[in-house]
Amino acid sequence: MRTVVLLVSTCALAAAAFGDVVGEYQGSGTNPGGQGSYTCDVAITKSGDVYAVQWFFDGELGYEGVGIVKDDLFCVGYTSSGSYGVVVYEVKADGSLDGTWTGAGATNVGTEKLKRK
Repeated sequence: MRTVVLLVSTCALAAAAFGDVVGEYQGSGTNPGGQGSYTCDVAITKSGDVYAVQWFFDGELGYEGVGIVKDDLFCVGYTSSGSYGVVVYEVKADGSLDGTWTGAGATNVGTEKLKRK
């Protein structure tokens, strides 16, 4: 019975995180193939079951995307100036997002971590 209670508590925490990805985040990441690192600000809004994501670099909009939540994943396709890619975030119980991403033409993946502001 104790294990069941712990499992339910863990699921409840995860469910709370999934329903609450909307917000403002500070991001840090690495580019595919180890080609440097970056910081960004990210805004996530929601309309129905669909999320809109915007990445800002030095106060300027850099990328825009659309995403969905499925199980413990937040999956986003993004675009900017004719380029496109995908990022898959694991939604953490503390509300942070731990992602892996790539873009058109890449042969490697990068990482991105988002923490609430």
